[in-house]
Amino acid sequence: MSNLLSLLSLGSAGMSAQNTGVSIATNNVANANTKGYSRQRVDLESLLGAPLVGGVRSGAPDRMQDNLLSGRIRNAAGSLAGSRAFSQAVLDLEQRISGGGPSIHDQLGTLFGKLNAVSASPTDSTARTAAVASARGLATGIRNRSTDLEAARGETNVRIQEDAGAATALAKRLADSNATVARTNDPVARDERDRVAAQLSELVGGSARIDGDGKMRFVLDGGGVLVDGDQAAQLATRPGTTSPDLQVELVSGSVRRDVTQAIGGGKLGANLAARDGAIATARAELDQLAFDITTSFNTVHTANAGLDGATGRTMFTPLSGVTGAASTISIDAALDADPKLLATANPGAGPGDNRGALALFALASAPVATGGKTLTGSALDLVTKIGSQAAEASASVTRDELVGEHLAGLRDSLAGVDIQEELTNLARFEHASSAMTRFVSTIDNLLGDLIDRL
Repeated sequence: MSNLLSLLSLGSAGMSAQNTGVSIATNNVANANTKGYSRQRVDLESLLGAPLVGGVRSGAPDRMQDNLLSGRIRNAAGSLAGSRAFSQAVLDLEQRISGGGPSIHDQLGTLFGKLNAVSASPTDSTARTAAVASARGLATGIRNRSTDLEAARGETNVRIQEDAGAATALAKRLADSNATVARTNDPVARDERDRVAAQLSELVGGSARIDGDGKMRFVLDGGGVLVDGDQAAQLATRPGTTSPDLQVELVSGSVRRDVTQAIGGGKLGANLAARDGAIATARAELDQLAFDITTSFNTVHTANAGLDGATGRTMFTPLSGVTGAASTISIDAALDADPKLLATANPGAGPGDNRGALALFALASAPVATGGKTLTGSALDLVTKIGSQAAEASASVTRDELVGEHLAGLRDSLAGVDIQEELTNLARFEHASSAMTRFVSTIDNLLGDLIDRL
């Protein structure tokens, strides 16, 4: 009877093991379309026993994944999110600097055309009025672009603040996931941890690794530790000491560390790069262009005379410096009110002289802008430089998408669910379970007969 009881125990263990296989295969099929799900596998282990009694048992489900590949996928996700965010920011910048009416270089071209018309007829009030109106339109256009760039800067600061807040929340979730994995070692919990780590990489770049204790450690590009086991730091923002631009700090307890320059990946890094790079450069170059326009035109204008013979008048309101020039450039108020003050003649030459107008028109081809460029060339460079950045950013998105697709294919080959394979496994385990059920039923009948005979 003891042998029959042993066989009954063997059959029960076999049924349990095969049913575990059925459950794992069914779970895999059910999660075939679940994003981030890693296929699970159950290993059956033969048990040693007496010559006639052994058995089988199932181990804990194995999660089919590779830590190195997972790390590369997270890095690729951070690069792609960063490329997309930077591309969007630069495309928006390109629209702001070149859209919304005539471009600055077009307005400069129009002004030089009107000055050329004045040189052909210095006393024509219509031509003078048109030239003054063009100068006013140029100044207004530059101020409008400056306002648009300042708006882009402010909107980017808002995104930076939002990204930092979202990263803090994800860091807390990652720390909680570490605690859950340590407590349960559940494959689903590890899948969740990988998903959270990937989302965190999309926000801040950085890198994550699994330490010897099985917990994930997340480190920012500059070396700051955002998540260490079940402990999470925070990303906080504050205005700079000399600028309203938000700075990013890594806060751990009472320790605060400025990581603004250290975050180079993810959406947060892209927004920081756009604000402190592309947008800041565009604002500085627009200020320089406004200053060069004001300085060069005023130099010529003050040296010549209006129809009243007076000299020394400026064409644009003088600027105190380069910084902020684009936001304050404006046509001289007296000239704007009276186009007769447009200095088109050499001093003492009389109102019919056109040498002052010719000198103003000659600025079109003069290398008076910073870097030895013409004013129109400098204005055109401002637009084309941003356009080149937009093209490069778009190419980066395409490249990172290809890398991401390749890595996703590698992950699918390792951890993805093959429906046909799982259905085959399901049938195999079900058949084995049915066989073990018949085996247990047979042993049970033998035990019943034996008891009846006793």
